[in-house]
Amino acid sequence: MSPKGGNVKVLIAGGSIAGLSLALMLEQNGIDFLVLEAYPSIAPQVGASIGVLPNGLRILNQLGCYEDVIAAAEYPVEKVVFRDSRGERFWSFDNFGEQITERHTYPVVFLDRRMLIQILYDNIQQKDKILTSERVVSVTNNPDEAIVTTKSGKTYTGTFLVGADGIHSAVRQQMWENAQKVDPTWIDASEEDALPATYACIFGISRGVSGIEKGTLTSVFNEHFSYLVPSGPGDRTYWFLVRNMGKALHGSEIPRFTKDEEESLAREHWDDCITPNLRFSELYKNKISSVYTALPEYVYKRWYFQRVMTIGDAAHKFEPLTGQGGNNAIETAAALTNHLVAALDASSSKELSAAEITSIFEKTQHQREDRTRSLVKASHARQRLECMETPLLKFIANFIVPYVPKSMLTDRWVDTYSAAVSLNMLPIPVKKRTIPYYDELLRFPSSRSRFSSIVYILLAALSFLAYQLLFEAGRENGTFSQVREAVINSSIGESGLNLKPSYTGFLPIDRILKTLVAIFLPAVTSSNPEQPLQLIYFLSSMLPLIAVFTVEGYRRKNRWTAIASPSIWGILYQLRGIGCIAPIYFAFSMFTSRKSTFLLLPGREVSAARFILPALIVGYIVPTVLLFFPFNNPETRQGIIAFWQPAPVLVSCFTYVFAGIEEATKKASGCKKSTSENSISHLRTIYQTTGVIAACVHLSVVTGCLISGDLSLTRLFIPRDSFGQVGRLVDGVLIFFQNDFLLVTVASFLWSLVNISDLYRSGLSNVNWRTGVCALFAGFVFIGPGATVAALWFLREEAIGLRHWHSNRQ
Repeated sequence: MSPKGGNVKVLIAGGSIAGLSLALMLEQNGIDFLVLEAYPSIAPQVGASIGVLPNGLRILNQLGCYEDVIAAAEYPVEKVVFRDSRGERFWSFDNFGEQITERHTYPVVFLDRRMLIQILYDNIQQKDKILTSERVVSVTNNPDEAIVTTKSGKTYTGTFLVGADGIHSAVRQQMWENAQKVDPTWIDASEEDALPATYACIFGISRGVSGIEKGTLTSVFNEHFSYLVPSGPGDRTYWFLVRNMGKALHGSEIPRFTKDEEESLAREHWDDCITPNLRFSELYKNKISSVYTALPEYVYKRWYFQRVMTIGDAAHKFEPLTGQGGNNAIETAAALTNHLVAALDASSSKELSAAEITSIFEKTQHQREDRTRSLVKASHARQRLECMETPLLKFIANFIVPYVPKSMLTDRWVDTYSAAVSLNMLPIPVKKRTIPYYDELLRFPSSRSRFSSIVYILLAALSFLAYQLLFEAGRENGTFSQVREAVINSSIGESGLNLKPSYTGFLPIDRILKTLVAIFLPAVTSSNPEQPLQLIYFLSSMLPLIAVFTVEGYRRKNRWTAIASPSIWGILYQLRGIGCIAPIYFAFSMFTSRKSTFLLLPGREVSAARFILPALIVGYIVPTVLLFFPFNNPETRQGIIAFWQPAPVLVSCFTYVFAGIEEATKKASGCKKSTSENSISHLRTIYQTTGVIAACVHLSVVTGCLISGDLSLTRLFIPRDSFGQVGRLVDGVLIFFQNDFLLVTVASFLWSLVNISDLYRSGLSNVNWRTGVCALFAGFVFIGPGATVAALWFLREEAIGLRHWHSNRQ
């Protein structure tokens, strides 16, 4: 590979995971480097294992190390088990391996730490640039170079120095001392003793231990101590005994433990149960190596100064429980490489000034700091739970954790793995996954802006306004009194139409249906063409909304949310007006999708998708067509109107029935249940069909009004004085429907704008809210609000659809 780094040379202090990862990344980018390792050999056996997670494996895959890591680990984690102090299982994730690879491509594997270091070392071609027995003792920042002196008395120079020399970093100490001389405010002086450690751990490797199933990761909960026991390759078993030291110790207070202290602690826990048939003593007696150490956990405030930067444990130290320490060391090395390569690509001379080096370091820390802080915090919280540190945590561990659904864990994986860094300049081998990594999206997912709070307020205001314009206005303008009179007299006065007294034989339901028929009958039979035309337009515009309500009600990720039952919402808006209820539904829908990762999470499928369109046809479209069919028999027409009233509810019911029939039929015939992977094609058809119907009605009505001298768009859609007295029931009903339609249209506009913004902030679209406002306005005008909602949901479904993601950097 031809050199890309020009005269840039990177000195790396530390030849462990962080340092060798960085060296391999630099080598693959043609950038000169030199690794200074303090110990006399690379990859010594120090008794430690390491878990390599999807965020680390993805980068290792780019570096060509993935297959070697998988081969060395032998057994990816297939099952996660939580056990109590008796070793009894109380929670397990039996298909953990299948789920994590399906979502994030890569498994979780455990191997000796030295094995991973050896793999990194073996993949570095320029091994002469890795020097052992070279412990850094002093660092000097010159205007044009960094100078390093080692314990052996040798001096090395480079463009800058990266300290990858662990939690007790000599490079970090030297960086602090240099900063103190030049700019005392750069480093917080309190940080020297700020490093906290609450827990200590014996971690070890044992051989020939039976009782731990291969491919299993076991956590054992106890009060103030816990175990983590992953199976390893061959006959190896890895284990961690973590104990609370009694209080958080800081800086110089943190102890260094002797071998005698280790053995003493081991004896205290000799009879602890790992499983019902395996004691800790079996692990310890069969160990081939072990180490007893305190577990500091901290993210430093400053990772760099002038020509020196720290990465890995020297910058951010993790609790080992979640396995993120080594993986985030690889991530930070990748972030530093990305910014270094970008700076070199932008430099015509392929040299870097002091200001450019500082910018590289600053960008690296800015990119990585928040993520490492959140993961360190999450790791600490997980350790506290498994040690049941408080009565509340003990209660949670004993009575809540056993019932935690697997989906809660898999949803957390999105933040843990999908937000990970990768190498921008190297291709990622194509591997399918159902959830994208954030760097494969158009932008990093973000939270909603403050505008969403305004939308909540506007939706609440619209619902209140709807109550005023629909019900208060109906009472004041005399519409409801005329409806009551018609129901009491069983006759609509101005038309002389007699109302049917009974529809179902059940008095309370018949009373409701009779009232609704009294409202709809004048609109359907009015001699004024604008009245039935407005209702036709209104009901056709609602068709896509009802389709969307039904789809979202049956979408798997919306289970147990407020929008999970389209039947209940259908009942509410049929009784109280969709202009009043839809804003409330939209607000709940916004709340359900509030997380930045909501559109990226699993559960996008709609298992009943293939039955929703038939249900819409039978439950809504046919009854709506019959509503305007010119029946000569008044009682038949009233029966049709009464039958139409539960139409939105029937759509959901028919969907449920159709899906149930198919499932029962397949079960009886022994066929496998059809997969929901193909639901996207059925959803496309739903949005296309309902959108085309709504658009055709919109275009027909608008065209008719424009070319007809008797019809007016203003009279059709804009109510006259809503609170002024009406002479006829039909006039009051027209005002009611006009207000109902206008309010749901405005609410739909706001809701659609939020969904456009959600697609943008999730990194799935480049259409921002400003463009969205223009697009929605044009859509509402030219194809109508119903068709616009259908088109938006079609595009939304395409964006979040059931596709397999793969990298676009190939």
